[in-house]
Amino acid sequence: MCGRFALATPIEDVAALFDSEPLSDATPFAPSWNVAPSSSVPVMTQCGVEGDTHVSRHLRMMRWGLRPSWAKPSHREPINARLESVHEKPMFRSAYERRRGVVVADGWYEWMTTPRAKVPYFHQRADGNLCLFAVIWESWVKEGNTMESFAMLTQPANEDCKTVHDRMPVLLPTEALDAWLRAGEAPSTPPPSTVEQHPVASEVNRVSANHAGLIRPIPTLFDQEYGK
Repeated sequence: MCGRFALATPIEDVAALFDSEPLSDATPFAPSWNVAPSSSVPVMTQCGVEGDTHVSRHLRMMRWGLRPSWAKPSHREPINARLESVHEKPMFRSAYERRRGVVVADGWYEWMTTPRAKVPYFHQRADGNLCLFAVIWESWVKEGNTMESFAMLTQPANEDCKTVHDRMPVLLPTEALDAWLRAGEAPSTPPPSTVEQHPVASEVNRVSANHAGLIRPIPTLFDQEYGK
């Protein structure tokens, strides 16, 4: 799964890198090293607000936590959806078929369960490129006001990630971006050596914490014992 991620790269650079129209001036986004559920973040899509699929690739702000058009507000709106079953579940099926998107991130956090505590780890692409997370999104309307929201797709963890958690976000290679947005073609689990990870301070557990130090590695017991 994925419960936090970082997007500190300027969103103007993200738009240019992936040939996308940028956010409108009315919806700025400040860099964040601790994006949490219920936050609003830029989502890249090729589907318009009214479902029009003949639109150019662009960024729109959406809230993390999927609320389908038919649903009532809830404190349990899903932030993740399993790729293996997303086409079957009533909660996700329509969004998967018609409203797909991508969240761009510098990396994501996952927590390893240990006998003493849950230890946060920051994950990022080993090649230094940005992460492209496959997402699905929905529009919810009340009294003329529209709220767009998304859930991140997850898949079984690859060899790089499984020591920390058994699930990971669906990572799209850059060359798979168009196939996902237009046709819903998701890639297979990434091969080994795609992702690198390191433990970080537990400060990231606090939603209010937000600075570049959150993604910095911290020494482990192994490092201390062997002088690394």
